[in-house]
Amino acid sequence: MTAQQQWFLEGRLRSDGEVVWIPLDHFPFRIGRQRSLSLALKAKGISRLHAEINWDGSQLWLMDLDSTNGTFLNRQRVDDRCALAHGDQVQFADLAFAVVDGAERAAETTAGDSTDEDETEPLQQLLEQQQISVLFQPLIDRAEHTLFAFEALARGDREDLPSSPVELFELAQAQGLELELAHLMRRVAVRAAAASGQEVPIFLNIHPEEVQRPRRLLEDIANLRTAFAQVQMVLEIHEAAVANREHLQDVGSRLKTLGVQLAYDDFGSGQARLTALAEVPPDYVKLSASLMRDIDTSPPAHQQTVRMLVSYAQGMDIKVVAEGISSDAEARFCDALKIDLLQGFRYGEPERLGNG
Repeated sequence: MTAQQQWFLEGRLRSDGEVVWIPLDHFPFRIGRQRSLSLALKAKGISRLHAEINWDGSQLWLMDLDSTNGTFLNRQRVDDRCALAHGDQVQFADLAFAVVDGAERAAETTAGDSTDEDETEPLQQLLEQQQISVLFQPLIDRAEHTLFAFEALARGDREDLPSSPVELFELAQAQGLELELAHLMRRVAVRAAAASGQEVPIFLNIHPEEVQRPRRLLEDIANLRTAFAQVQMVLEIHEAAVANREHLQDVGSRLKTLGVQLAYDDFGSGQARLTALAEVPPDYVKLSASLMRDIDTSPPAHQQTVRMLVSYAQGMDIKVVAEGISSDAEARFCDALKIDLLQGFRYGEPERLGNG
């Protein structure tokens, strides 16, 4: 690897620390709790020998080393060797890093100084002026065929910025503003729900980084409970953020005292964390749309996985939500399994609520 091909991991070694660049200057580059490794991480959830990164002369590769709490690439659990590219996000348990190609970053900085300033200003204005719109998608009670809840789906509301939350968070993360954006989206969603007069629960997404800073997240939720006591809130935590048991237990126990329910989102999109269901039982498990897509014609092994997840969760009195249901055949499969709640275009597209 030449100097022009230098790669780095960019992130925080501690949840309250500054951003650092870690050069990938030798291979294999091993990550874990052992002091002798290339990157020794003391955070809980990290295995003694957690993962490694290799260079084959033209491509960077990531591999998990049978870690307990998993290695993730762009929020998907790594089960085999995966190619890395500039801008990818890798996560070891609950510690996340961006993959940086030094040459690419230098070119971006040189060519895009004015562009970066142009992007920074609109994003700051979006945050300051709360230029966020919110749509709500229904969750239907399968047995009763009635509205059970809504999921709030926030997006940007400026012509000079993308409306997609994924793209907005990519911009925000590059500027260290992802937590501010997450807080704003949640506040605007709860305010819209309160204004609509709806009395059903509202499912709210949180950013995976927020689980690493539970105190700030819980303060935000407590403030929302005080300001909008009439709104029934359900916090959705993505499966990839479930790795840190200690943080998750803190969040789960405090949410109960606040009267806020907990859901595990996108369950089954990576490796389903069944132990988390037992250690920190949520109120809901949301089976990912990717897991449920064409479930009626999926291979028997895939269908059996879904049956197992549903049975396991319902055996613990956890309500199961099937996401992404769009066809009658998928709905019939859910009906046969007696899945509790259904969400998808078959039951309603995201839309505004009343005065919200």
